[in-house]
Amino acid sequence: MAKPKVNPDATEKIDAYLATVSDEKRPILELIRKTVNAVDDRIQEDWKWRAPCFSLEGLVCWFVGFKTHVGLNFFKGALIKDTYGAFVENKNDDKGNRMMHYKSLDEVNTTVIEDYVKQAILLNEKDIKIDFPKKKVMEVPDYFEAALKENLAAKKVFEGFTDAQRRDYIEWLVEAKKEATREKRMAQAIEWIAEGKVRNWKYMNC
Repeated sequence: MAKPKVNPDATEKIDAYLATVSDEKRPILELIRKTVNAVDDRIQEDWKWRAPCFSLEGLVCWFVGFKTHVGLNFFKGALIKDTYGAFVENKNDDKGNRMMHYKSLDEVNTTVIEDYVKQAILLNEKDIKIDFPKKKVMEVPDYFEAALKENLAAKKVFEGFTDAQRRDYIEWLVEAKKEATREKRMAQAIEWIAEGKVRNWKYMNC
């Protein structure tokens, strides 16, 4: 198995990122970083989707500060034994990743992080992959289809997207609880699609 490549500028990018976060979140992020790196001296810092990541024979986890909390996300979390009940997602979710949330430094249990990182590394070393159920192709809602027809550039790009890329936009729209929210999202979607951007373009590796 070929060794996955990591971003050579990752450590520098992570340092720069940590310098921009709030004084409240920085200690949490720094402790997580220190803890993950200490689990195995083969772990490499990585940078993907504009976020700090850690790799060893593949992606292990990533962490980032959100508006109300810090998140530590494990790429193969669905296969990790949640011994401490640390993951916030339901174990029956059909996505593979699982995340822990921290609102204060006191909530960070390094023993838990070490345990789950070791499990994630073992999964990578054994080349164990998550068997995702195949998702059905989602139909384009009438209102979205009409908006696309009014912008031929966006329509052409959208038709060239993969099923997963189209689904990302459709789910974003149908999940809107208010019509005003849906209309705002649709306008933004049309703008991004016309520019050739996928739904989560902001988080892709720069």
